[in-house]
Order: sequence, then structure tokens, then C-alpha cells
Amino acid sequence: MSTSINSIITTQQIFTDSHAKSILTTMNNLRKVNKLCDVVLQVDGEEFPAHRVVLAACSDYFCAMFTNEMSEKDKSVITLHEISADVMRVLLDFVYTETVNVSVENVQELLPAACLLQLTGVKQACSSFLEKQLDATNCLGIKIFAEQHSCDELLEAADSFCLKHYEEIIKYDEFKTLPIDQVESLVKCDSLQVNTEEPVYQSVINWIKHKEESRTHLLPRLLHHVRLPILTAKFLTDVADEEVLIKKSHECRDLLDEAKKFHLRPDLRNQMCSTRTKQRIGTDDILVVMGGFGSHQNMVEAVEQYDPKTESWTRRPNLSKRRRYVAAASLNGKVYIIGGYDGQSRLSLVECLDLSSDDPQWQSVSAMTQRRGLAGVCVYRGEIYVCGGFDGYSRHTSMECYNPGADQWRTLSGMAVGREGAGLVVAGDNIYCVGGYDGINLLDSAEKYDPNTEQWCNISPMSCRRSGAGVSVLNGQIFVCGGYDGTDHLASVESYSIHTQQWSSLQPMVVPRCYVGACVLRGKLLVVAGYDGNTLLNTVECYDPLTGKWSVLDPSMNTHRCDAGITVVRKV
Repeated sequence: MSTSINSIITTQQIFTDSHAKSILTTMNNLRKVNKLCDVVLQVDGEEFPAHRVVLAACSDYFCAMFTNEMSEKDKSVITLHEISADVMRVLLDFVYTETVNVSVENVQELLPAACLLQLTGVKQACSSFLEKQLDATNCLGIKIFAEQHSCDELLEAADSFCLKHYEEIIKYDEFKTLPIDQVESLVKCDSLQVNTEEPVYQSVINWIKHKEESRTHLLPRLLHHVRLPILTAKFLTDVADEEVLIKKSHECRDLLDEAKKFHLRPDLRNQMCSTRTKQRIGTDDILVVMGGFGSHQNMVEAVEQYDPKTESWTRRPNLSKRRRYVAAASLNGKVYIIGGYDGQSRLSLVECLDLSSDDPQWQSVSAMTQRRGLAGVCVYRGEIYVCGGFDGYSRHTSMECYNPGADQWRTLSGMAVGREGAGLVVAGDNIYCVGGYDGINLLDSAEKYDPNTEQWCNISPMSCRRSGAGVSVLNGQIFVCGGYDGTDHLASVESYSIHTQQWSSLQPMVVPRCYVGACVLRGKLLVVAGYDGNTLLNTVECYDPLTGKWSVLDPSMNTHRCDAGITVVRKV
């Protein structure tokens, strides 16, 4: 070979992942037996031998201390304050091993100490740990904690959680003890995710009353950010007008008068436009429509999703099998489709779809104890309640409840009347089952279930018999839309006040609808699909409680259907 081997081979670099780890392991072993250590950290009366170069390499705090003209530069013993010995031990383990054990017990001490010593890895580990612990009981405290220690990613996560779960967090004492600036930043935020403005108003009143004597003067400041004009006229006159704190304040009364004028003078609304007259835009709620009965006498497997932010429909994964007479609910970002009829028999099958997943797929969960088609369903305190329905032989009176954590159903006390095609909703602290068909008669009756006593009782009947109506709750009112009365497919709508216990008639829908779904999305009532007596529908109508009028949503769904499962999902 004429070419010299030296002219072929150039420099070759060989890397080994274990080299750095091996060095750190050796130095850590030396530290533990106090060999070659050149500094002692004195913390809380306890001494920790260490190596300056290792500390400086891992921490900007120690690097500045040992390389600049600071008094500690040449000291062999350095005393650190504001850190406990237990925390120092954890931090030194991280410096020498790159691992840190974060727990509920040590995170509140560990994070400030990591910030003080500028140990970025520990700070990130603490932030990640706290982000996973976020819930309605602690998110406000974690948000303040993150702000105090400049943990930007944790602060963003906690802030987002607070906005998404506002209606939950205001129930806990942590909210009532917030400083005024924190309350104000939440109440005025356009991205606050609430279906109506009522919980925002109530949270302000409750926060003031928690320390009424010292906070009363702050009410005008906070009430200015509550969007009073978009509250219903009934709420303004029956609730806000009667609030003693508002009566005592000229500024608050002026804000309330502005809101009432907005309702009394529709002709002036364009002139009154401001932040207070607009719906909040923060909600990430989406409408999901599943299954049902479609054109050509076919059952439907298609699942469609409507996003009000983009005003568009998109497809989601099809159901595992075609079915109609289904019920649907959403909980913790998951959609549940319950029971139904597959063309051969009524089903006890329950499946869920996790919409937060990158690749959502329908998964089976525990089946109900009964087969149910056209059952009523609602969510109460983190559990799914299913009531009534038809099993192919009889209409059920029974109700059962699903706990997603335990993946178990339990049977509860039953209604007085078996009901198929009834609506099941939560209003106040009770569950209501409205209308339906008992196998002989279409029903105008309704029953109320008290979860505390586990007892049912009758409430006032509706003005007419309705089965297959869309039933939902908006601003403390139960709305019953359309349905079938035995003769006609109905466009009429009535509502029940849980306060006055009276039914009232409202403006009818644009078209008749039975076997229709109803829900609340961004503060408005929606009725979805259905059958008008001649045609299966793919349209959605929207009721604005401010104007009392219905309008048709544009665009329509892709699939014409009735007997579908519909639910509103809050993204998590």
C-alpha cells in the first residue's frame, strides 16, 4: 500500500457517558469520609465537608463566592443561614449525585433553599413536583409560592389551573384568605373559565364577608370587575338588589343600576359596550356529540366536536360500535358514553375517551348494573349518576352512581315512577329527573333527589307532557326544550326555578325537536340535533338568556341525527 497509514487516520475522539458520573461518584465517596475536602459548610449547628470546585461548578452562588473578592473566598468554614441541616443534606446529595428526592414534606423548604443557592436542577425538580400536585385546594397557594420564588413555569401552570377551575377553588378557605391583589387579578381576568358570571359575583361577596369589617371598603373595587350586565335580570333583582353590602355603597349601587339599564334599554346596549358587558373568552369548553340514529334508518358511530373559539366542527374517534338511545357525560377531561341500543339489545356498556390524550381511543370501564337505553345522566361531586331508562322489558325507577377513581358502580334509591327518555340534571344541591315515558303514559311529572337524605320527592309538574326533551340548567333554572307529547313534536320551552318552585314558559325554539340533547356552553343554552317530525336534524340552536331569543348556530354538524349523546367537556 503506497499511502501511509498516518495520512489516513486523523484525530479520533472517544466519549463515554460514565466518565462524568464516575468522577462525581468518587468525589462523593471522598466527601462522605472527609478526604480532600477544602471547605466546611456550617448549617444549623451541623458541619458538612465539601469540595469548593464541585460546589462552584454546580451553583452560581458558590461560584461567585469562591471566585470573587467576597469575605468567604478563603474561609475554611462558611456558615449558611435560612437553610435547615436536613435540606442542606438533600442539596449536597444533588450536587454530587445529580438526583434529588422531592416530597410533600420537604418541598416548601427545598425550593427556597435551591433558589438561594441557585441550584437550577433542584428548583426545576421542585417545580415539576408541585405542578403534579395542583388541585382546587392548593393551587392558589402554589401560585403565590411560585411567584415569590420566580418559578415561571410553575406560576404559569398554577395560574392556568386557577382560571380553569375557578368555580371549584372559590369553595375552599384558601380563596377567602387571599390578599386583595390576588383576588382582583382573578376576578378581572378575561380568561376566567366560568359558564356564567354568577360564581364570580358570589365569590366576591363571600370574600368580603369572610372579614367583613376590614374588607367592606374593597367591594366597589372588586365589583367593578364583575360583569354584572351579563347576569340575568332575575339574578340582579332577586339576589344582587337584596345584598346588604351593595345597598350600603353608592358606587356598588351605581354599578348595579348600570347592569339593570342594560337589560331595560336594549336600544342603548351598543352605547354601553365595555368589558363588563362581554362574555369572558377564557373557557376551553367544547361540545361533543356521539352516536344516535341517522339517515337511512342507520345507527351512528360518528363522534363530532364543536369548538366555540374556532366556531368549527371536527371529527373524533368513532364509537366502538354503532348505537342509539345513548347517554353521555364528561368528567376530568374524559367523555363517557353510557348504555344505549345496538340494534339487538339495550346495553349496560360504558366507555370513555380521554380527549387530553395525544392519541385518544375509546376504552371500556365497568358496566352498569342494569341495561339502560334513553337513560338520564348527570355529574354530581365528581361522580356520574344514571337514572331510569329502558332495558327492553321495563322502564327503570332505579338510579346508580359511578366512581371513576374506583371504577365501580353503586345502586341508589329509586324514583316513584319508571322513566325512559327523561332528563337528569343537577340544580342547587339536588338532582332532578324530568318528564319521560313510563311504558303507558308520556309524563309531565318531575322528581327531585336529595343526595344527603337519599330520598326522592315530587315537584310541580310541567305545563305539558314531554319525552325525549333536551334538559339542562342555566343560571339556576332548569330548561326543558322540545320533546314529544304523544301528538306533536314540540318547539316549546319551559323553565323551572328551584327558588320559586314554579314553571314558566319561554320563547319557543326555531324548529320542533324531540330526542334532542341540551347543554350549556359559554353561558348560553344549546339544543343539539333531534327530529322535527319529518326530518332528522344536524342543526344546533342557541338560547341567549340576556335577550331571551333563540338563534341557529353556524355551521351545522356534518351528521343528521337524533337519540345522540351530548356533553360539554372542559379541557384539563
